Amino acid sequence: MSVSELPDEVHKQRAKDLLNRGRLEDARELLSGLCREDQTDIEIWSLLGTANGYLGRFEDVASACRKALEIDPDYLPALNGLASALTALGQHEEAAVQFERLLQRAPDNPAVLNNYGHSLFLVGRLENARKALEDAVSIQPHYAEAHYNLAILLEQTDQPVEALREYEQAIELKPGLPGINDSLERLRNSVKGSA
Repeated sequence: MSVSELPDEVHKQRAKDLLNRGRLEDARELLSGLCREDQTDIEIWSLLGTANGYLGRFEDVASACRKALEIDPDYLPALNGLASALTALGQHEEAAVQFERLLQRAPDNPAVLNNYGHSLFLVGRLENARKALEDAVSIQPHYAEAHYNLAILLEQTDQPVEALREYEQAIELKPGLPGINDSLERLRNSVKGSA
């Protein structure tokens, strides 16, 4: 039996194995071929989006996720992939719309709430962003990234004491968050100086 005669499930598993081993271009090539052969397999489109995401090809992620959503408009991995790709592309308004669609289907998911809150922050919808981020940390109190995003929002809206508390919570939960030490030190100095 030649490789092309193998069942799609075997090819999908091979693509997953390639992704797991970091052979991203090989996985992308295999998945692209599978998508050309079967335009209706939502999992293949989703995997292609994942491979493109790892490669930083966010236009291709958005395209693959849109194809998956044509098959099933409620497919959560594709909604999340599309919203995340749009964020990476700087299309924050559209990303917020897609995260809102995702949130309608997963209202208590702290990662979705965090990403939605972050996208709202980026488009200046600060009150809604704060609510989404506060909901994320309420549902999952140990979610460092949500505390960090909430801290940034609070700092930007001139609430230094509350921001400091959120930065401290985030760094306690996950000390290696990028840029957090500088933000924390700057805010500590600011709060001391105003006291």
